[in-house]
Amino acid sequence: MPADELPTPRNVRGAVPCKICGGPAALDGVVDFNKNCAEAQGVVLPLLGVPVYYHRCASCGAVFTVAFDHWTQQDFLRHIYNGGYAAVDPEYAETRPVGNAATVAGFVARAPGIRILDYGGGNGRLARELAARGLNAVSWDVMEPGRDRPPAGGFDLVTSFEVMEHTPTPVETFAEALSFLAPGGVLLFSTLTVDRLPPRAVLFWYIAPRNGHVTIYTRRSLAALAARFGRRMHHFSDGAHLCLTDRPAWLP
Repeated sequence: MPADELPTPRNVRGAVPCKICGGPAALDGVVDFNKNCAEAQGVVLPLLGVPVYYHRCASCGAVFTVAFDHWTQQDFLRHIYNGGYAAVDPEYAETRPVGNAATVAGFVARAPGIRILDYGGGNGRLARELAARGLNAVSWDVMEPGRDRPPAGGFDLVTSFEVMEHTPTPVETFAEALSFLAPGGVLLFSTLTVDRLPPRAVLFWYIAPRNGHVTIYTRRSLAALAARFGRRMHHFSDGAHLCLTDRPAWLP
């Protein structure tokens, strides 16, 4: 893809307000647009010559870019989630959703009748795997045209695997995911938290614009997000999280 076909990223070299907590977020570094998560596996794309600047919040530690805030859905589909995406994330279409389906099935083993939405579910593979296990699961992804939007408040469990790092509007995306929950429902999601990054660590593998990783979280920033909606955050690991108010009886 020639650089002149890419909509110009709107980089800001000074401090900007944090997208999550509003604190000051100074410039933390710059990478080429083609930096991707699979470089350690030998997927090293040619430099595109398009700089993408990342900022880091002094308050909650979130790392994010404003470079693509003006992009449309079609821009993302054309330049990131296109035919070349599988090269930089080879597990997204099958390996990851199949593995995640097993995790979710175990998570809801005490409540097999609950309603499940896989938010940002891509090709819908995870929901199909759950349905094949007899679970009541559907998928919805704003990047997949032609699918009806699920009903607000219609689900006991919303899952969202490797979605939150892809949004340039984390508060709005988080609010949308939560809007699908019925009273007492919980949000189970994955995104890698990076609390231990040293200063100016934009070379960290997960900070990767070619993968669409535009917002990177810490546990503090996820806690701040949950608090905005009167919820709390439980962390199973650096990559797996649960957002809830009260613990449902069916939780293991």
